[in-house]
Amino acid sequence: MILALESSTPWLGIALVEGKEVLFHVVHHTQASHSLLLVEYLKAIREQFDLERKLELIAVGLGPGSFTGVKVGNIIAKGLAYALGVPLAGFSTLEIMASRVLRTFGDLRVIVPVIVHRKGEMFWSEFKGCDENFLPPLSLQIGSWEEFTSRYRERPDILVATPWQNLVGSLEEAGISCVDPSIAVPDALELVRLCREKGAMGDFENIFTMVPLYGSKVFER
Repeated sequence: MILALESSTPWLGIALVEGKEVLFHVVHHTQASHSLLLVEYLKAIREQFDLERKLELIAVGLGPGSFTGVKVGNIIAKGLAYALGVPLAGFSTLEIMASRVLRTFGDLRVIVPVIVHRKGEMFWSEFKGCDENFLPPLSLQIGSWEEFTSRYRERPDILVATPWQNLVGSLEEAGISCVDPSIAVPDALELVRLCREKGAMGDFENIFTMVPLYGSKVFER
């Protein structure tokens, strides 16, 4: 079994997969209840499934995104991995978003996943699909709406992925191509697929050493 948690954005995602069977999968839009909802969903999972005996890996979205959401998801993932004695793996939330777009479109353009931060910042990176694998992404970028649009306006090689519907409308008005917002939601099931495709089956040491990607300039220091 693989348990995946993603709580970096308002779209809380949880997935439990055994082999090819999806045992539990939810995407829950929430603004400020990540900790409460995540705990309740995990309670329901532990009541229904034998995690203590069958769980092989916990995977978590590392961010960037909401400071609280990223922190809650990573703390719970690390606590569970430690308690159950299983390895822990993590992927950038931006890569989770980009992976889903690539899987849907098979598009070899540069995919730019974007996460909105409440301090007025935008987080993004660049990924390019090649033979179903990603070339190394551009490092995490942080900037304003103005910085982002001036960089990507009228770029036909760019395909932006963001689940924020209002942002998609504004970007398209600015001449930037976007995917449907529903495809850009950072889904925990995509996190499971990434772990398997990349052979990233985690490490117990990650519980102590893995660092979340808070991203924001506000929290840099």
